[in-house]
Amino acid sequence: MGDEGGNGGTIADGAEKGGIFFGWWTVLATAVISAWSWGTWGYGFGAYFKPLQAEFGWTRAQISAAYSLNKLEGGLEGPWGGVFTDRYGPRTVAVLGNFIAGLGLCLMFFLTSLWQYILIWGLVVSMGFNLGTIDPLEKALSDWFVRRRGKALGLGRVGLSLGGTFGPPFMTLLLILYGWRAAFLLAGILTWIICVPTTWFLVKPHRPEYYGLMPDGVTSGGGAVGCAAALIADGEEYARGVGEVEFTLRQAMRTKAFWILTGYEVLYSLFWASIGVHQIPHLTDMGIDPLAAATVLGFMVLMSAPGRVVGGFLCDRVPINSLRYVVIAGYSLQALGMFILINARAMWMVYLFTVLTGFGGGIGWTSRALLRGRFFGRKAFATIYGTIVMIALPATIIAPIYVGWVYDLTRSYAAAFTQSLILLLIVIGSFFFLKPPKPPDKVTKITDFL
Repeated sequence: MGDEGGNGGTIADGAEKGGIFFGWWTVLATAVISAWSWGTWGYGFGAYFKPLQAEFGWTRAQISAAYSLNKLEGGLEGPWGGVFTDRYGPRTVAVLGNFIAGLGLCLMFFLTSLWQYILIWGLVVSMGFNLGTIDPLEKALSDWFVRRRGKALGLGRVGLSLGGTFGPPFMTLLLILYGWRAAFLLAGILTWIICVPTTWFLVKPHRPEYYGLMPDGVTSGGGAVGCAAALIADGEEYARGVGEVEFTLRQAMRTKAFWILTGYEVLYSLFWASIGVHQIPHLTDMGIDPLAAATVLGFMVLMSAPGRVVGGFLCDRVPINSLRYVVIAGYSLQALGMFILINARAMWMVYLFTVLTGFGGGIGWTSRALLRGRFFGRKAFATIYGTIVMIALPATIIAPIYVGWVYDLTRSYAAAFTQSLILLLIVIGSFFFLKPPKPPDKVTKITDFL
């Protein structure tokens, strides 16, 4: 039998591989896809700064404009990408996204002007990876795990840490040896080879109840077999055991928690623009070799791997009312790391910054995704996140251009980094006011997510 999409559909075959709960294969797929995409696109962005600047003479603010268009595209794509993911399942959206990303990377080989760069990198590549890696994979993991969701998200996103560790140095090495055009072309081809088949074979379109299984691989308490509707009801009851109730998008938007999380997205995006885009240029301005600077960024991302695992471990064991304190702890470590970077005068201070920022960020990033699922449930997971991203859109566009503009004006990142630290402290403070929302007056069926 094939995958069925209706609430009363039959149980589909093929949800187990080799006796292993299929959700763990999705964790593996998330790790592989995250490693490649974030190594070449997310964290790898800073490695392309100076090669493009040297060839075309663009300013750092102009180069940062593609990063802003990436955020513009992500914000505009977020709601409809989330709706498509919740309606048609994460596999279809992720396969399409990764194909588009590979195409965009190949098109970078033919780059000749600023408008082409902004269009291809900021729109095509970013749309592909936004669709292919973030929302659908987190949606898939949140569908297949409830009590073990923190562990699944943490392990799945370890791949992001590994990609961020080895991706920037790998791309920098390709840029040095073969030039940026060949590096982009190879990255596009490898995206098709690695990400598309991995998604197709290891990510399912629906939650496990459609395949005769329960979340986390547990046994149905009601003993329901052969009918997806009965298992879906058992799955909802199982999730309620950890305080998780299914919200629609409209119901979520009526809660205080939704708007605190949206405010977090705005302010944290402003903070991260300093680190994610401008860290490598800042370190090279300090006199650090470009390859060594990319390695420093990679080490910071590597340190996020244990942070993700620890964050997931804590979130699976902390009551829903205390989840905010896990996030606060992680981002407090990041704030301390940022303060050290601003005042860094020696390499040991730079490495201390990477340890604190990476480990703390790993805790915060994993906790954020789990918190969203725990507060609002599984059925509208992708749509809710996509809507939050769209609302945060103006800040995410302005941030990287503003940081680049401050540098162009002052020839220093000190002022922009200090302002980013202040914003992160405000984020930390806002989480003290975050509490689980009250359950909606009416819990609708899982196909009603808007």
